[in-house]
Amino acid sequence: MKTTTQFILVALLLITNVVSAQIYKDTIIQIKERKLNYEYDIQWTKPRLAKEINIFIEDQYKPTLKSSAQIKSILDKIPLSENACKNGGFEDDYAGWTGIGLKHSIQTLPIENGLILNPGVAALPFTGPAHGQNHTSIQLSGLDPIISTASPSYPLQRTAPGTSGTKSLRLGNDAAGHSAEAVAKRFVVTAENAKYYFQYAIVMDKSHSGTNGDANGSEVFFAAEAVDMSGNTIDKIIDIGNPSNPFINAVNSGRTYYRDWRCAYLDLSSKIGQEVVVMFINSDCSAGGHKGYTYIDDVCKECKNTNEGYIDLDLKGKECIDEKNTYGGSFDVPKGAVNVNISLDIYQSNAIVATNNTPTITSNNYSFNIAAALFPNQTSGTCYDIVTKLTFDLVDLNGNLQTVTQYSSNPVLGVQDGQTPGINNDVCFCDNNDGAYCCDATNLVDNANFEAGNTGFSSDYSQTATTFPGEYNVTTTATAFGANIKDHSYCSDPTTYASNNKFLVVNGKTQQAGSSIVWEQTLTGLEKGKTYKVCANFKNMPQCTFDIKPQVTLEAASSNAMFTVNMATTDPCAWQTETINFTATGTTETVKIILNETGNGDGNDLAIDDIYVGEVEDPNLAITVEHDGLTKAITGSLNSNGTTDDKLHGNCTDYHWYVAEVSSYPSIVIDWSTFAHGNNTGSNLPPFAGTTSTNTWSLTTNYPGYTFNDNKLYIIGMYTPACGCYDSGFTYQLTFNSKTNQNAGLTDAQEQEIIDAILNGLTPNGQESTKNTNTLQKASVYPNPIIDNTIIRLENDTIESIKIINTNGATVFTEKYKSDEESVGLNFSKYTNGLYLITTQGTSGKTYTKKIIKQ
Repeated sequence: MKTTTQFILVALLLITNVVSAQIYKDTIIQIKERKLNYEYDIQWTKPRLAKEINIFIEDQYKPTLKSSAQIKSILDKIPLSENACKNGGFEDDYAGWTGIGLKHSIQTLPIENGLILNPGVAALPFTGPAHGQNHTSIQLSGLDPIISTASPSYPLQRTAPGTSGTKSLRLGNDAAGHSAEAVAKRFVVTAENAKYYFQYAIVMDKSHSGTNGDANGSEVFFAAEAVDMSGNTIDKIIDIGNPSNPFINAVNSGRTYYRDWRCAYLDLSSKIGQEVVVMFINSDCSAGGHKGYTYIDDVCKECKNTNEGYIDLDLKGKECIDEKNTYGGSFDVPKGAVNVNISLDIYQSNAIVATNNTPTITSNNYSFNIAAALFPNQTSGTCYDIVTKLTFDLVDLNGNLQTVTQYSSNPVLGVQDGQTPGINNDVCFCDNNDGAYCCDATNLVDNANFEAGNTGFSSDYSQTATTFPGEYNVTTTATAFGANIKDHSYCSDPTTYASNNKFLVVNGKTQQAGSSIVWEQTLTGLEKGKTYKVCANFKNMPQCTFDIKPQVTLEAASSNAMFTVNMATTDPCAWQTETINFTATGTTETVKIILNETGNGDGNDLAIDDIYVGEVEDPNLAITVEHDGLTKAITGSLNSNGTTDDKLHGNCTDYHWYVAEVSSYPSIVIDWSTFAHGNNTGSNLPPFAGTTSTNTWSLTTNYPGYTFNDNKLYIIGMYTPACGCYDSGFTYQLTFNSKTNQNAGLTDAQEQEIIDAILNGLTPNGQESTKNTNTLQKASVYPNPIIDNTIIRLENDTIESIKIINTNGATVFTEKYKSDEESVGLNFSKYTNGLYLITTQGTSGKTYTKKIIKQ
């Protein structure tokens, strides 16, 4: 706690000033050994002046708000709000906010510590209009009455720029006298409100700061401050009428200052899950002669400092540090800014450890190309924070250039942190499991590229650097075998995989009775019944005489493939890729690479690299079928109608259209005598798809050669065989010359019958196998087309996961859901207009694909 002596020893430098038609004069007051200047209204009578001087002297001995136990009692009296953001725009006037009456008559630094209770927590609004009284008001949209009529005038708005509301809160009024008023809110910090945004603008008298900007603690000020329930400051923003601040403007011959609307936030991320109190405070000067007021608006609404410059940093998807990294975002500077610079600082434990000053700037976007070598410690598991810094110069009221610095993440109480709350957690050196694998999906193999060395797998062979027969090694060179080999990933893309240089070398035994497992790994987290793909890359290392080519078996679950490795030895990048698919029989499966050792001779040596195991991907097959009611013509197209997006998944090209009449509905029964199928090589037409035709059915087609009869219901669909990294696809639509809202669906058995009919043909009695029918579970998307929001709903099923893919095949959204939800709402406002495919996985195991349009 401060002592009386500490209060008395503070010197007050007061400047006589003329404001709002009131004339103030100062007088000397002796308090013990110190002489203090005191401002007063010359219209006061002598008894009034004596009374005010006594009050001023008494205030110098009162405990200040932040240095006394009084703050704890204030915090306890503020009711706990269930919603930290309730009425953030003050459209419901004061609802959800608590008033605090204060007084500023003690000069000290930090300046907010000079406040005392007057009387403390009190009902809103504060309506005292006169000298020394607290005042608050709800303002409507329009111009500030002082600045808009000042000389020179400026159209300062009373509500925040870009606000959707018509009201704001004004703390204070155009009357001086030590008064200070605040509104507060007490709430529990969550991840959603950890950055507590708000906007504010200030109108104030020029007061007592030095011309160089040095504050002395007596000034008019605005404070936004967050404290814990013990009164300790979490974060704060203090603003005074400082002529060296280039965002402070002057009117009325320099007597009145204002600061236009500013976006700001208090960082509460260190207190997630705990109670805090946020206070917005406006204060007159401590000498009583100068005053000011502050507008507050759009609390909790994220904003950018469009008036004063900003810089942001997008680290989404950049968690792992690669050999080459690109970090960037957007920025803006105010009018008149010069000497604009952007730098990127790498922090560790809140200290800068490296800096890059060479961004690429395009319009209002910037990017940095950062090599991994810039980070001091590149050990796996080492993490850093990243902050981008924008600096520019602006002219202040004294005519001097002042340097303004804006950060992508604000310092909190002088300590700089990164984008993610907490230290050393923005980006990390992760285990390098990147490689040129056969598929782009998540690789389930640990240390699949061998960059982590001899770890993550087991072998019947032993590991040594000498690598005699029956031994292996993880290495960067095969010179011990007399071979020239380069890393498979590096060969595929020397730029992306510039740091990949390790592979497994095996000195295979010969003249043995059987075989040995040279590499083995048990995978976990598989889903029973799912299909998985295995890929591995091999290279033989031949001997000069009696060379035995390695015979290898790739095995997973009940699937296996045997092959001989035989690649050009003169090409260090000639790798042989082998693949198998397997169906998981449980949540774990073991993948093995087995080497035959029965050969009689030398050699049997091989290198292995970039092993991949991943789930075969859903092709998300979707079609559009249009029926012309006048001509009876039917047109089908892959994805949306038209040819612009006629592209199958990956590099796959094999597809099969199928068409048939439906003789029973809503339970579907197919009339197999009308069944036909075709693709870009030709078609098979009725009866029983037995007539071969040269009529091709392209990805967009009107099914030439097939006759669509009047008043018939047709099933039209597409089947794509498994291809590369993708599973087989199957989809269909029903079309008729009138619409119906009845449910209909094919059973799994019926889908398989159609595939069998496409691949194996039909017989005249094929109709008899279609009598087993069922109603399919279905998904709905509403509304569709979508403007901003849509709801996905399953009937007779619950949602396990949702994936959204654009027409380029890129996944733009994926999410898994733990609770059993029949419907989920999605916000599409950030996506560009166009066609998307929504694939919903049900907990039943069913997959539902819907085509939607964003407008």
